[in-house]
Amino acid sequence: MNTIRTITTVFCLVASSWVTANTCENNFRAEGDPRNGAEFSTNINIANLNASSALGQLRAIALADGFNVLGEELDAAQGTLTIEQKNGRHPFLIYLTAANKGTSADVSINTRLNRRTVAKPEDIRKGMCGMIARIKTGVEGEKIAAAARAAIVPEPLVEIQPRWLAKDIYRMAKRKTAEMITAHYKGKRYLLDGTVGTPLENDGTIELWYKVTIDRNSIFETLDTKESMFWPPIVCRMAPEDRARAAKLQEGEFAKLTGTVDHYWQGSPSKLVLKDCRFH
Repeated sequence: MNTIRTITTVFCLVASSWVTANTCENNFRAEGDPRNGAEFSTNINIANLNASSALGQLRAIALADGFNVLGEELDAAQGTLTIEQKNGRHPFLIYLTAANKGTSADVSINTRLNRRTVAKPEDIRKGMCGMIARIKTGVEGEKIAAAARAAIVPEPLVEIQPRWLAKDIYRMAKRKTAEMITAHYKGKRYLLDGTVGTPLENDGTIELWYKVTIDRNSIFETLDTKESMFWPPIVCRMAPEDRARAAKLQEGEFAKLTGTVDHYWQGSPSKLVLKDCRFH
């Protein structure tokens, strides 16, 4: 019989002002069947705050509370910070979102637990609202956000053969969803060198698909050799200035490229997609 796992502590619970907590708590929603993955969310509008300040502060709050901070997407109007609750055997993603509304900002938190994982709604509500309650407004908040962003270490450029990157993704996919793989890899920068297939024109750009399958040898066959046919292709979407050069390549030729991970797509075939790829 399948058992239901129980989360006893999800968020760091902190004291908050009655007004902020009450508004946040009134907007809290618990939905879905835990057998499919229960969903929790809340939101609040905070005056004298902008999206950039809110997310910068939430980065600092999340790190202080022991979350994995995986990535942030932010433009002039809105943004999302993705964090991971890492305690326990089954971590899950939490999305912190902020959007400018004149001189205020709408701040929201939402998450979906893993299947058959149960948490008490009151614990989730207190944790979410506790994080929001620690956001400061005005100049004070902007200073905290600026300090948090100044501490960010830029992603290094990692040199790796495409097939070994594909192997890492394949093994991660055995225990994590496509959404989680994307969250972990998005924004990472790679220097890749290997043979590619025929260049493909897709969605206004040129794609180069690295060959990752290891040639089989009946005498020296290994686990990697057997598994490699299932490894996801590594796909480089070329930057505008390098598309013409990429289009001239033929199947089986070599390409040494730098690029930034955009997303992992699960399907037939699954693939890891890098954007803004350039010849190195």
